[in-house]
Amino acid sequence: MRKIMIVDDSQTIRKLISFILKQKNFLTVEAEDGLDAIEKLSTTPVDLIIVDLNMPNMDGIEFVRTLRNNYYHMDVPIIMLTTTKDEDLRKDALHAGVNLFLNKPINPDVLIYKVEGLIKGV
Repeated sequence: MRKIMIVDDSQTIRKLISFILKQKNFLTVEAEDGLDAIEKLSTTPVDLIIVDLNMPNMDGIEFVRTLRNNYYHMDVPIIMLTTTKDEDLRKDALHAGVNLFLNKPINPDVLIYKVEGLIKGV
């Protein structure tokens, strides 16, 4: 089974995304911010990461930059899922190495479609 990490400071959002993904038999790992995610990634390999933009301690863009500079995680697909509509932040996220930038709220079917597409390399 494929494993997906969900990085968001909102426990409610993490649980909701996890619930959606588990309906399609994905395993999930949750992290409450970028620092927590980096710590968990040191012992838990994942196939894809869904990350929020605005989080305490280490925001989503800094987290993505850190991963893209790490040999072990530089190719892991990353979806940034956030409420922001700011085009400059979107560009910053894509420049940092995000594969997809999606806005909350997201339709569960769209999320599954995007996740499956990235995991399959489509």
